[in-house]
Amino acid sequence: MDRSLKLRTVILVLSTLLFIAILLPSFVPRSSLPNLPWPANKLWNSKMSLGLDLQGGLHLVYSIDLDKAIDDKASEIKRDLESQFPDAKIKGAVKTPATPLGAVTVLLDNASDVAKVRGMIDKDYPKDITWLDCPKGETPNPLCFRVSSSFGDSLKKAALTNAVSTIRERINEKGVAEPNVVEKGDDIIVELPGLDDEAIQETKDIIARTAKLEMKVVDDCSTYNPVGCTAANSAHDGSPYMKKLFAKVGSDRKGNPSDPKAIALEIKAEVDQWRPDEGGGTHTDYYLLAPDRDEMAPVEWAKKHGCLNKESVVENGKTKCNITGRQIIERYLYGDPALGYVGLVQEDPTFKVPDDRQVGFELLDPQPGAKDTRKFWRTYYLERTVKLTGSGISNAMGSYDPNTNRPIVLLDFNRYGGRIFGDVTSQIVGMKFATILDDKVKSAPIINGAIRGGRASITMGGGNPTVQERERDELVAVLKTGSLPAPLREESASKVGPSLGMDAIAKTRLSFALGILLVVIIMVGIYRWSGMIAVFAVVFHIVVTLAVMALFGATLTLPGIAAIVLSIGMEVDGNILIYERIREELLQGKSVRGAIDLGFSRAFSAILDGQLTTAAAGWVLLNYGSGPIKGFAVMLLVGVFTTVTTNIWVTRILFDWVVTRKKGQLQTLSI
Repeated sequence: MDRSLKLRTVILVLSTLLFIAILLPSFVPRSSLPNLPWPANKLWNSKMSLGLDLQGGLHLVYSIDLDKAIDDKASEIKRDLESQFPDAKIKGAVKTPATPLGAVTVLLDNASDVAKVRGMIDKDYPKDITWLDCPKGETPNPLCFRVSSSFGDSLKKAALTNAVSTIRERINEKGVAEPNVVEKGDDIIVELPGLDDEAIQETKDIIARTAKLEMKVVDDCSTYNPVGCTAANSAHDGSPYMKKLFAKVGSDRKGNPSDPKAIALEIKAEVDQWRPDEGGGTHTDYYLLAPDRDEMAPVEWAKKHGCLNKESVVENGKTKCNITGRQIIERYLYGDPALGYVGLVQEDPTFKVPDDRQVGFELLDPQPGAKDTRKFWRTYYLERTVKLTGSGISNAMGSYDPNTNRPIVLLDFNRYGGRIFGDVTSQIVGMKFATILDDKVKSAPIINGAIRGGRASITMGGGNPTVQERERDELVAVLKTGSLPAPLREESASKVGPSLGMDAIAKTRLSFALGILLVVIIMVGIYRWSGMIAVFAVVFHIVVTLAVMALFGATLTLPGIAAIVLSIGMEVDGNILIYERIREELLQGKSVRGAIDLGFSRAFSAILDGQLTTAAAGWVLLNYGSGPIKGFAVMLLVGVFTTVTTNIWVTRILFDWVVTRKKGQLQTLSI
C-alpha cells in the first residue's frame, strides 16, 4: 500500500470519528456523555436544533406604532427650526402641541417674519407637512402645520423594513438559533424555535425595546415659559404645575398624603432640593411616588393589560393583577374609564398637563435592607421637546462607575450630537437633564457645567447588580444594532406545539428509511460490491451534512430536510456518473487501475459543473430568500460541499483500497 493511500485513509477514519463526535450531543443527553479533557470537551458544545415546524416554539406578531414616529418627526422639525432662527435673525418660539398628532406651532415676535418662515418651511419640508388653521388664542403671529399623511404612509413602509432588519440583528446578538423574521402586510412575524419560558421573555423584551434614546430637560422653573426652561430665564423653586399637584396630594411632616384618593392609591408627594456646585439659588423638584401593588381587576381589563394567563384565578369576574406605580399615578391623573375611575383632570381641567410639557416616569428598585421591598415609580415634569436623540450617538459600550462601581453605559456622541449636547448643557447648568429610553427615565443627573467632551454616561438603576449588568449589556446591544424607527405593539404571541413536528419527524424517518433502502437495492443490484461503496458514501454524506449543521449551531427544519434528501440524490447521481465512466473504460479494454483513474478524472468536470450550477441557485436563494427558503438554501449549499467531497475523495479512497488489496489479481470490476 502506498504512503499516500495510508495518509488519506487515516484522515478519512479520523474525520469520520470527529463528525460522529460532533453529532453525539444532538442525539444523546449531555449528562450521558463522558467528561473529556480540554479542548476535546468542546466537542460536546456543538448541537443541532430542531426548527419551529419540528419542535414548536414561539410565534409573535408585531405592528408598528406609527403615532410615536410621527410625533418624533414633529419634534425633529421643531429642533431644526429653532437651530435656524438665530442665523436668520428671527425671534420666536416653536411648540409641538399634543393634538392633533404631529402638530407644530410657530409663534413669531414680528409679523414681518411670517412669510419668511413659511417659505423656509415649504422649502425644507415640501412633501412632509400639511398647513393648518391655527386655533383661536394662539398669539403672537402664529403658523400652524402638522406632519402630512403621505409622509406617514412612506414612513410606515420604511419603518417596517428597517424594523425587520433591526429585530433580526438583535435576535442574532442574543444567540437564538435560526430565527425567522419576515414582513407580512402591515405586521412583522417573528418565529423563535425551542426556547424555554425565561428565554422567551428575555427575547421578547429585547425585541420590543425600541432603543429610542431621548434627552429632555426637567422643568423646575417657577414661571412657565413656552420657549423652554433654562438656567437664566426664571427662578427654580419648582414648576407651577407640580407645585399645584403637590398641594393637591398633600404631604405632612411624615410625608403622608392628605387627599383621600391619593391615600387609597398609596400615592405620595415628595420634594427634591439641591444647590448647584457652580453656585446660585436652591432648585426644587416636586414629584409623585407610587409603588407597584396587587389589585383585583375585571377580566377584560386584565386581558387588555396582559396580566391574564392560564394560571390566573377568576373570582366574580375579577382576577389578581400586578399594577405598576406608573399605572397608579396615570390613573390618579387621567382616570381609567374601564375601571370607572374619574381622574384629577376630569374633576378639575386646570390639572391638564400643558401641551408642550409631559410627565415622565422612572422605576426605582428598593434599596438593600428597606422595609418596603416593592418597586416604586417617581415622576419628572419634562419639556416635551426632545433635545437630543440616539441619532447623535456614534458608539456605546458597557463599563462601571469608578466611584460607585455601578454598571454604566458610556456614550460617544458624533459631531452633531456632541455640539447639541454641549449647547444644551450650557443653558441648563444647575438643572436636571433626563435620559429617556423607551419612554422610561433611566437617569436625570444634575448638570453642574457645560459638557463638551463628546461623551456621556447612563447609570443603570435598581439594586440588584446582576440585573443591572444584564440590562446594561442589553442596552449596549440594542444601541449598537440601532434604534427601531418606531415602537412595536405586540398584537399576538402564541406557543406553537410540536404535534405537527412529530408527524413530520415520523414521516421523515419513513422517507429516509425508504430512500436509503431504495438506494441500497438499486446500487447493489446494478453495481454489486461497487454499489456498497456508493452506499457508504451516502451514509458518510448524511453524517457530514448533519455534523456541519451541528458545528455551526444551525436549526433543522422541514425545508432543510428536503434539501438533505435532494443532496442525497445529487450524491448518488455523482456516483453513477463515475461508475458509468469506469464501465466505458473497462469495455474499451483498459486495466482496472487505468479505468478507475480515467473514470474519476473524466467524470469530475461533469460533477463539478452540476454542483456549481446548484450552488449558484442556492446562493441566489440564500441572499434573496427568507424564512423557509433561506433554510433550504443553507442546507443545499452544505450538501453541494459534502457531495463533491464524497464523490471525488471518499469514493476514490475506497476504490484504491480494493485495487491495492487485490493487486495483480483483479481483472475487472463488478460495475
